[in-house]
Amino acid sequence: MNVIDVIVGVHGLVRWLVVLVAAIAIVRYALILAGRAQASGMDRGLMSGYTGLLDLNVLLGLIIIVGLSISAGQVLPVWLVHAVTNIIGVAVAHIFAQRAKKMEDAQLKARTSLLGVVISILIIVVGVALIGGWAR
Repeated sequence: MNVIDVIVGVHGLVRWLVVLVAAIAIVRYALILAGRAQASGMDRGLMSGYTGLLDLNVLLGLIIIVGLSISAGQVLPVWLVHAVTNIIGVAVAHIFAQRAKKMEDAQLKARTSLLGVVISILIIVVGVALIGGWAR
C-alpha cells in the first residue's frame, strides 16, 4: 500500500463524514424552520464543520489527482470534471454559509443554511456520480 492509497482511503472516509454532517444539518435546520427547535450557536458550528469537511476532501482529492497524474503520466478528463463539479459544490456551500453568518433572523439563517447544504450536496452527488458513484 502506498501513500496515494492511504489518501484515497481517507478521502473516502471524509466523504461519508460529509454525508453524515449534511444529514444532521438538514434535519437541524428543518427543525428550526418548522419551529420544533430553537436556533443556537451550534447551528453556525454545524455549517462550519460541513464546509470544513468539504474543504478537506477537496484538498485530498486534488492531492490524489496530482499523485495519480504523476504516477500514471496522464490526467484523466473524468478526474478533472469530478474535481471541478465538486469545487463548485463546495463554493456554493461557502457562499450560503457566509450569507447565513451575516443574518440576524434565526429563521432566515436556518433557511439559508438549509438551502446551502441541500444545493451543495446535490451538486456533489452529481460530481461523485461522474466517477462511478458512491460504491468506491
